[in-house]
Amino acid sequence: MALSCGREIIDYRIINKYSYINESSTDMDIYSYYQGKKTKHVISKGNTYSQELDLNFGSVDDIIFYADSVKIVYEQNRFKIWKATDNNSRNILMRDENYTKTAEKENFEAFQFTFTIQDGTQTSSCNGNCN
Repeated sequence: MALSCGREIIDYRIINKYSYINESSTDMDIYSYYQGKKTKHVISKGNTYSQELDLNFGSVDDIIFYADSVKIVYEQNRFKIWKATDNNSRNILMRDENYTKTAEKENFEAFQFTFTIQDGTQTSSCNGNCN
């Protein structure tokens, strides 16, 4: 890092990549709520959804684990809500505890969270209103 005219000049980027693998056997939507803003993330069954976070300049607005809470909807008929304060090994908001590091090299780390069939069964019925 260097300073020029009172401004920081960053000579490198630090990137973290977060991947969400859907092995729940159903399509799923993740609604993340961050400071009143709702963002939808779609993960089809058998697929992966990834996000990258530039630790120098990146916005955290749509990064899932920075949310205040998330609502995970399975097949548009069952859901699970997690809050940042819920201490549970399946809470996707607890990245330090519940994500697996899959890669590490200079200025880059990758992490993943895998949704399982059991995650999809430990839910509540939407009763017609999953959004």
